[in-house]
Amino acid sequence: MGKSSFRSDIKPGSIFMALVFFFNIVFFTSVQTSLAVSNDISDLSVKETVYTQQSVNDAVYEGEPQTFTLSGTILGTTKSDTVEIILSAVNGEAMVTQTLPKEQSEYSISGVPAGGYNLCVHVNGATSVIEFVQVDGHMTVPNIELVTVRGIIGGLPEGVSASVYFVPENKNHMVLPLTVVSDENETEFVHKLLPGNYHIIVKAEGYEDYVFPDTITVEEDETVLDPVEMVLELKVLTTSLPSGTENRVYSAELQATGGKEPLAWSITGGTLPDGLALDNSSGVISGTIFVRGDYAFEVTVTDYYGHTDSKNLNISVARRSSSGSSSSNSSSSGSISKGTNTTFSDRELQEVVDNAKETLTLVVPAGNASFTITAEQYNLLMESGKNIGILIQGVKIVLDPTDIDLPDDALLIFQIQEMDKDTTAELINTTNYQLIGKVFDITVEISNSDLQGEFPLSQSVRLSFPVDSIFWSDNSHYRFDVFCYNEELLQWEPMRAVHDLNDQLLTFRTPHLSKYAVLQRPVKEFLDINGHWGREDIEKMATRGIVGGYDDQSFRPNKNITRAEFTTFLSRLMGLDEKVSIEFTDVAEEDWYYNSIGNAYKAQIVGGYKDGSFKPNQYITREQMAAMISNALEYANISLEEKIMKWEVFSDARSISLWARHSVAMSSNMGIVRGVLSDGKVIFAPAKYATRAEAAAMLTRLIDITENAKLNF
Repeated sequence: MGKSSFRSDIKPGSIFMALVFFFNIVFFTSVQTSLAVSNDISDLSVKETVYTQQSVNDAVYEGEPQTFTLSGTILGTTKSDTVEIILSAVNGEAMVTQTLPKEQSEYSISGVPAGGYNLCVHVNGATSVIEFVQVDGHMTVPNIELVTVRGIIGGLPEGVSASVYFVPENKNHMVLPLTVVSDENETEFVHKLLPGNYHIIVKAEGYEDYVFPDTITVEEDETVLDPVEMVLELKVLTTSLPSGTENRVYSAELQATGGKEPLAWSITGGTLPDGLALDNSSGVISGTIFVRGDYAFEVTVTDYYGHTDSKNLNISVARRSSSGSSSSNSSSSGSISKGTNTTFSDRELQEVVDNAKETLTLVVPAGNASFTITAEQYNLLMESGKNIGILIQGVKIVLDPTDIDLPDDALLIFQIQEMDKDTTAELINTTNYQLIGKVFDITVEISNSDLQGEFPLSQSVRLSFPVDSIFWSDNSHYRFDVFCYNEELLQWEPMRAVHDLNDQLLTFRTPHLSKYAVLQRPVKEFLDINGHWGREDIEKMATRGIVGGYDDQSFRPNKNITRAEFTTFLSRLMGLDEKVSIEFTDVAEEDWYYNSIGNAYKAQIVGGYKDGSFKPNQYITREQMAAMISNALEYANISLEEKIMKWEVFSDARSISLWARHSVAMSSNMGIVRGVLSDGKVIFAPAKYATRAEAAAMLTRLIDITENAKLNF
């Protein structure tokens, strides 16, 4: 008698050989205890089981064992379901499979030797049942009654595949997932399971695993699961942090993408420099660093669902430079301070040239208001090829020496004269701003036998005004600016100074010298922003004169912003205030936004439409705003090439217009334009109209970036 083999009544007379059953056998990754799953799920790995073509008996037995017939019925499937019956030895070394014809629920496998087997039922390619059967005679397996389980997956863009795993509780079996393809909306999945308790996990490439927080009980009736919200994989984007200086204010914001808000930040390894602290909700590291050195630490971000990501970062803290102080040492900083005399010898100036690395800094002793240099000495400094910095009464003038053509017999006089109390009071009383410090009259004069008087500058100079450190610690410095007094109009005009947080200075360029003072604007208050998420940004931008409100003292933060409004705000931020002419068909010279649009158009920050219009009163979309911001960065000569991020980071990236994708990538990578969370996914929403509050927030981020760039001019 020959060796027997499994036979199936589905296909009479055929001999079932050991088939090559190839499918990825995936075990689940261990479920996090934070998700409150009561039973451990063994680690899932990928395994391929390949069998040679031999009979099941050959693989399991070496003899002529008695064989039996195994039969049963699968209930609960429909005509559209594909049902597979798989019988394998417990050790997994051999298996046989049958696919039931449509509308047939009975199965029968003959030629089964006595022993223990795993009977597995797959419906539509996914595991529905894994049951142990002990064969010791002809037997009918009790009916397997499957129950329909339905669910909905949200948060995935169209075309993304998701795998839904159903793992029986208290059973360490390998399972195949149900695979569905998202249609971008709420994607339904339907599976058939044996009644019982299950752990359910949904996976998709590039997204965090969604683990149902509780064990799901499948009973006799149809089971409907809670909706699944898939979120992009949580990642810490920050790869490096700016360096700090001891005894200086420091601030840096950590960035992350993906996950579900709110996000929480923590230090999970190493330590921050003494004096710095991490705000757990905003991810801002700030404070005053006290000790120089190199610090290494690990930051971890955690989202609403408990997903985490970590990154190792470093902060290098340098010694505070003394070059800006009247006590500077010329041998180390290229600056000198000399008693009560406001002139320096040739030897002293040569020492400055020899020791200076960049700017030649000359420090006038405290209490002296002027500094005089001869033409010969000035030529000595000019030959160095470096800029000259003159520090008088805490105010620093930096200029290119080649900008002044000084006659051979002339003297050059720098003067920063403090105004007396009466003059100061008279000047400040013309404004509702508060004076911070003193009012200075700044002049540069040339004196010789032929010429005596103030020298008109051919190029702009850089001026820096100090502000007491107390104003930098509480973030009130954003209300400050350096103002120039217009003698003709008898009014103070803002210089839009850059706020240098490291050196605690207000710095700007000017083509003319006059009376200057640091003034504090009052807080711009609106009646409708209390409790609004954008309040701080709105107040900052309003106080600095960049955004404005309405006559009823409202800001209307949730109101959509027009193209004209945003262009005006952007022009103010970029300091564009020339008189220009434009020829848009729908922009008239008497319109309040005419000059702002003209300046922005001249700077190539904005453009019009093919029909010659600008559409000033049309609401601006988020992708239009990103394009304007990107153009503004390029106008400011801020390099973005090393910072470009793929625009595909957003779930709805393909809905971004082709002309806007580069701009969206640039502005989002700079942290100015950010994605929004919608139904559990991070989208850009390019066609969505932007609000006035969103505009204020973006302008706040933009001004921080442009000011940092201007510190290098």
